[in-house]
Amino acid sequence: MAITAAPSASAIVPAAVPIPEYALYGLTVAIDAPVAGLREAAPGRATDVRVHMQCAPAWSERAVAADGVIYRAGADDAEAPAVDVAWLEGRPGVRLRYGDGTTFHVSANARDAWATWPPSLTLEDTAVYLLGPVMGYVLRRLGVLSLHASAVVIDGRAVAFSGPPGAGKSTTAAACSARGYPVITDDVLALRQQGDAVMAFPAFDHLRLWPDSARMLVGDETRLPLITPTWDKRAFVAGAFGGGVADAPVPLAAIVLLAPREAGDRAPRMERVHGIEALMPVVAETSANYLLDAAMRAAELPMLSHLLARVPVFRLTPNSDPARLPRLVDVVLASLVA
Repeated sequence: MAITAAPSASAIVPAAVPIPEYALYGLTVAIDAPVAGLREAAPGRATDVRVHMQCAPAWSERAVAADGVIYRAGADDAEAPAVDVAWLEGRPGVRLRYGDGTTFHVSANARDAWATWPPSLTLEDTAVYLLGPVMGYVLRRLGVLSLHASAVVIDGRAVAFSGPPGAGKSTTAAACSARGYPVITDDVLALRQQGDAVMAFPAFDHLRLWPDSARMLVGDETRLPLITPTWDKRAFVAGAFGGGVADAPVPLAAIVLLAPREAGDRAPRMERVHGIEALMPVVAETSANYLLDAAMRAAELPMLSHLLARVPVFRLTPNSDPARLPRLVDVVLASLVA
């Protein structure tokens, strides 16, 4: 069964004033404010999604629909959860409200998204949400399978590093990029079937690193620009510090699941996993899986079965010693490069 075909844009009405359009996760996305790190879309492509910055749709003031709450999490204060996701009354769309006041509204067909944020935050802060969890949700609403993964191109094929927050996805991908391998994406990896291959689609031009990871890779984290003025993470820009950026989709060669770090001489190591040992972690790392409804979950399983029938899965155990990061890359290359 095909993972997905490229979504139709027949419902999009062209804007009266042209706005920048970007190639993002295999979609053409029009954003009415400049977002750093994105590649311009090829001319003549139909727009798949429009993003409206610092504005909200007419239906944004509606109350939450009866039984409309999709997800709430991260509550130190029950009245202000870190994220609150719900359908609004009449179900014209979904509201994603974050604990810092940033709010997105996504139309029911996922063809339009609106973003607002408080004066204490910036466009760059909002772009972090947009390029990560919000686009992860939009992709899933459009029927595109995507993984919580960072990915690079090795030997002309995509290798995805997947795992929970803090597992080292971005750091591992950046370490590969520093060896000259192009970056495909960070955090969200969009996948589509083309013929017999499962293709990985590029996103933006950088990986997001905490200061300690930045120091491991470039010596002084201040050599890397801040992602936003309000956050400690740094942008490992692949064109400046690594092997450049993929500018076209490439076939997915492997999914590498990052295991907890270990001390001692047995790590780093990489081993093939099969069956339920591969399926369950990959299911857990599909993008925005906490927001899927029953129909979306039902559609996901055939897509994952198709994916895992064609793409091998490995478990990679890093060493807890940061000095062994170069050895981690050696292990990956030895396992995957013919």
